[in-house]
Amino acid sequence: MSTVVCPASADADEPGVPATSQRDNGGHFNHNARRPQARRDASALLIAGCGMLALLSQAALLAQEFAPEPLLPNEPSTVPAPSPAKREDLPNAVRVEVPSSLDDLKSIELHVKNLVPRVSPAVVAVRVGGGTGGGVVISGEGLVLSAAHVCGEPNRDVLFTFPDGKTARGKTLGTNHEVDAGLMKITDPGQWPHVEMGDLTQARLGDWVLALGHPGGFEPQRPTVVRLGRIIRLGSSSLQTDCTLSGGDSGGPLFDMHGRVVGVHSRISDSAAANFHVPIGAYRRSWDRLVKGENWGGRGPGPRSFVGARGVDHPDGCQLERIEEGSPAFKADLKVGDIVTKVNGQKIKSFDSFRERVAEAKPGEELILEVKRDDKEMSVKVKVETRPRRDRGRFGP
Repeated sequence: MSTVVCPASADADEPGVPATSQRDNGGHFNHNARRPQARRDASALLIAGCGMLALLSQAALLAQEFAPEPLLPNEPSTVPAPSPAKREDLPNAVRVEVPSSLDDLKSIELHVKNLVPRVSPAVVAVRVGGGTGGGVVISGEGLVLSAAHVCGEPNRDVLFTFPDGKTARGKTLGTNHEVDAGLMKITDPGQWPHVEMGDLTQARLGDWVLALGHPGGFEPQRPTVVRLGRIIRLGSSSLQTDCTLSGGDSGGPLFDMHGRVVGVHSRISDSAAANFHVPIGAYRRSWDRLVKGENWGGRGPGPRSFVGARGVDHPDGCQLERIEEGSPAFKADLKVGDIVTKVNGQKIKSFDSFRERVAEAKPGEELILEVKRDDKEMSVKVKVETRPRRDRGRFGP
């Protein structure tokens, strides 16, 4: 603690303040005569100044003690560039469209066995509030990619658990609920195991990918769960694979065969062989906002719109693959297999655009859906409700 030292007495001689001499009754000069008023005023000012310095010093200490530390000290302002990768560097069995022999299968198995130990140390289980999910560390300073619905909103406390059981604490940063992209940060000091962000510019349908995660939450006796699959749908804002996902996988990473993150698990389809991921490009496009801790997309905390229908992309719009019993979609007599082509006159191009139209509506609002069923076209009115609390961990309208 800083200390300010002031004069102990106002009567002590001070340099720069001249004493005065007066004659006493005997006619002699007395050099200890009382100082003039200017002398007393100078001493009083000095004491007041010392008091002010002491107050300022104490205030500075309190400010240092209670000032919030920046959430992202020393973080780069630009998104990490994808590491270079060539398809030619991969084993031939991984590059061909279909394995043609037992040797091809053994080659793929060997490649996966060598790849998993490289990437799994960076795959973390996360706990945010009462919910669990996954994430992947992509920088030594502790930046973690996850799903927006796992983060919820910025500045929430997070507990990270690494595959070896070690834990670290951190915070949620930005959340882009339009595409379900979220960013977190480990705030405990240290250098953390991490992997590189890839890209999908060279990706094509049928490419092998690895889904890693901690479905159901972290279990000390179980290693990181690994599933091998292929890309079955690929778009600028959507990525679908036949990797099997289950509850608790949300936020975990999807790797290409070079060991680079190319997606983050987002939502589970009714079919175990058709699940959805946030493509890595979605993080790159909104990187600055994620790092700054912004929250956007209309799917943050609070009442969320719900119709109880989930679907997949279709050339004519969004084909419904699940209708929840008792939901608004169920009450409106929507059927599995229906193709939604418009919502309130707006063209639907994919499941994402259908989900966004629902998210924009307020509970109680009525939506008019243009639907194709077999060879018929019809209009269906659906009244939006508030998503039931039990369903808020799932990602879908």
